[in-house]
Amino acid sequence: MKKKTILFFVLLIAASLLLFIHTFSVLAHTPERTGGEGLWVNFLMNLPCCILIGYADYRVAKSLQKRFPDRNVIRIASSILLTALPVGLFAVAINYAVARLYAHPFSIAGSVFPIMLWNSLIVLFIELFFYNRRQIEQQRRLALMEKEKALYHFETLKNQINPHFLFNSLNVLASLAYEDAEKTNRFAKKLSGVYRYLLTTHDRPSVSVAEELAFVESYLYLERIRFGNALRIEIADCERWYDRQIIPASVQMLVENALKHNIATPEMPLTVQISVSLEGIAVVNNLQLRSSVMRSGIGLKNLQHQYALYDRRIEIASADASFTVKIPFLN
Repeated sequence: MKKKTILFFVLLIAASLLLFIHTFSVLAHTPERTGGEGLWVNFLMNLPCCILIGYADYRVAKSLQKRFPDRNVIRIASSILLTALPVGLFAVAINYAVARLYAHPFSIAGSVFPIMLWNSLIVLFIELFFYNRRQIEQQRRLALMEKEKALYHFETLKNQINPHFLFNSLNVLASLAYEDAEKTNRFAKKLSGVYRYLLTTHDRPSVSVAEELAFVESYLYLERIRFGNALRIEIADCERWYDRQIIPASVQMLVENALKHNIATPEMPLTVQISVSLEGIAVVNNLQLRSSVMRSGIGLKNLQHQYALYDRRIEIASADASFTVKIPFLN
């Protein structure tokens, strides 16, 4: 705990203890303890033990926070019960000593009940402290997630709307214009669809599998025109998974990575397989790596980080002849 928190905690224990001693002394009709020397002696003798009890309450509550993070009733009840016996023993020992010192009547019930009630109150205050800290941490984490998502979508958009992709696409479009007007029109519509998808999903945290695969189909149409027989695509039937959610442009990024890092010629065609199962979406390509391309792995690391924000993990497997990436569903 920080120094300010410790100071506040000690002051809370002291104030609540003083209030409890005074209140129960009045209720018990012991005027010699409600004011003057008797009150302060009783308070000072109980304070060190109560600080220790408060610290024990804190440690117990902290331990139970990890074990029962979402079960509030069980956690609070367990905190009170686990501290009940030592608190009761402390109360009996201290109050017996005070009774002997000042020749006051001693009652076990009168000694135990007030301190047990006080301890329960302290446990509740500690639970409120942890609750407030969880809320602050959750808000901080949500803010960080939103920032990271915004950065990822911006980077995705920036990487896709780049001179190389646009230059290659316009070159293909120009060559098609002299060959096939219908194919040129279809190519232009697919190209505009790719950019429309990127622009309309850049601020969305997730998209459906159906949306993402429709986008990938448009993207692959452009790449098939460019690569011809050098590119082979296999997309398994996955209609039953269409409603599941994934991060926008994540499948397309994996396909683009395969095209970027591998040789694709009619003699050595690149094969990309996309399949969907209960575990998520798998993108598999045969390995025939380019020697001239730098492999920083930034794209995959960025995607891994995005899924980690949802407590999901991407699986990457590299074999002698194939490279596989599996991305999980978000829902």
